[in-house]
Amino acid sequence: MADQQHLSRVDEFVDRLASLPFATWAEIGAGVSGDRDLLARRATAHTLLDAILADRQLLVTAWYVRDAVDTAAFLASRTAITPKSAQRRLFAAAHGAAEAAALALLAADHLARADRDVLCEPFAEYLPGPTEGAFAFIRVHSRLD
Repeated sequence: MADQQHLSRVDEFVDRLASLPFATWAEIGAGVSGDRDLLARRATAHTLLDAILADRQLLVTAWYVRDAVDTAAFLASRTAITPKSAQRRLFAAAHGAAEAAALALLAADHLARADRDVLCEPFAEYLPGPTEGAFAFIRVHSRLD
């Protein structure tokens, strides 16, 4: 079962996502979709994350996390003024990245640091904090970029 600290971080992260406007999601999506090397590393990390969620019996909890992220994305989509198809694609990329980040927070103790970093990086400035340990590198790294 997921530990309460991780669930609290997921809740806080999703609350922050719910307050983001569509334009911010689209900007994040542009960053996620623009780097092929990053896409490949994220795909590998996501595969590992899926295996961990199954192995640790977190699939039902992961379903709730995905539902919460979907709700936050829906709220953000309501702030768009008739988005163009390119903007919708960027939004979809950010939605996928937000889901991966939330699930990485859920499985933080079981996922290698490099995999957590690559999954959480697109939303680093919206992660709960201040945090010690696992996500400290992401925060420092994102401020330097």
